[in-house]
Amino acid sequence: MMAGGIARNNTGIAGFGRIGRLFFGVLPVFFCLLFIGADVKKAEAAGAAISITTKNPAPTVGDEVYVVITVKSSELIKGFEGYFSYDNRVLQFVTGGSVIHGNDDEFQIDDTKRTVSATKITYSVKFLARGKGSTSITLKKGVEVTADNEDSSKMSISYSPLNIVVNKKEASNTPKPNRTEAPRETEVPEATDSPSPSEPPVSSSPKPTPGKNDIAGSNKLRKLSIGDGVLLAPDFSPKIKNYSAIATTDDTKLPVAYEAEDSQAEVRVKGNKKLTEGKNTIKIAVTGTNGKKRVYNISVTIQRITGSNSKNSANRLAVLEKGGKTYLTGSTTVQLLEPGKGTIPSGFAEIEIELDGKNITAYALEGSKDSSFVLVYGKGSKKQLYLYDKKENILMPYEKVKSWYRSMDGKAVFELTAQEKTVQSMKYVVGIMAAFCGLMALFAVAALLRPRR
Repeated sequence: MMAGGIARNNTGIAGFGRIGRLFFGVLPVFFCLLFIGADVKKAEAAGAAISITTKNPAPTVGDEVYVVITVKSSELIKGFEGYFSYDNRVLQFVTGGSVIHGNDDEFQIDDTKRTVSATKITYSVKFLARGKGSTSITLKKGVEVTADNEDSSKMSISYSPLNIVVNKKEASNTPKPNRTEAPRETEVPEATDSPSPSEPPVSSSPKPTPGKNDIAGSNKLRKLSIGDGVLLAPDFSPKIKNYSAIATTDDTKLPVAYEAEDSQAEVRVKGNKKLTEGKNTIKIAVTGTNGKKRVYNISVTIQRITGSNSKNSANRLAVLEKGGKTYLTGSTTVQLLEPGKGTIPSGFAEIEIELDGKNITAYALEGSKDSSFVLVYGKGSKKQLYLYDKKENILMPYEKVKSWYRSMDGKAVFELTAQEKTVQSMKYVVGIMAAFCGLMALFAVAALLRPRR
């Protein structure tokens, strides 16, 4: 009896030992997989949804159309940059606030220097229904939504375009319906960037509500710009009335953006239609509520683009020297700067190239100084490298085209961004941990299958 009990106890202990070995063999594998899962989850960037909406998807020619762009995420958003395209035969860009810049076929939101992060950011863009037809406001490639985390990681993006159908204005003696009101952005007010209220008043509509920063009775402008990146000389000042500028474009009209010191003032733009090659004069007349008038004069030299297609024409360059500084000007303007240490990728050497009859410093691949592509460093919307195509005379942000550049020229080199380096390092760590966990699993199975003496 006692011997049988001892035997049963030994069998139970042996069974418990197998279960224990199995438990302690699988436990490390479980923790390894848990660790890998945590690291992979940490490496994944959050997602952001971009919506493009309007309260008036079927306006009539001549109507004002307000389009609201909302960027939303479950995590805090530190910055947003994106380009949007549309048919300029149907819609005309008017204004969009301090971080939105547009020309006659696309506009850019450059909100990368935000001081306050938010999970929801809204932007309001004002258009004029120009002609009968339909168009889609579409997000172009190169969009970036930056998360407010240690790595400033780029979020994955989802969005759908907005379709707008503009109807022909019907001849009628009945009064025209009221135009759509600018949308009120009540949620997350610190994240809203609305158009300037200082648009020309219309007799059939009430004047805008006075702003908190208004200077009552003023007939001066607080801000003034023409085109996207076209420089005014001298720099704009409310007290200075006369300016000069150079614009390289095939358009017959330039987008004029302004903000009056008094939103109740009347602002009218003259001379901005049917611009011709050579010198033109654009006048911005501001009439204060007291009847006093001030006129700002801009002498614009238009440089037409010949022998180029419309897709590349917006970025064709000229060289402008002003105040001891050198600028590359087109639809965007870049101030050339001296790059700091480590700014130029390895494999590039300094050279001089001729552009618009002037010598500028550029950087070409070592051993191929006659390459059609070189790098220049400067400040546009931000300080960065630009890839200059000498044949097409166009400038492109290097970060956005470096992968294409590398695939085009096998000798081309480029540096990984901080985020790309982090993701690449994480992949190595995950691979090593996966191999380690696999070895531990093999050892655990081998221990379980080893015969007991």
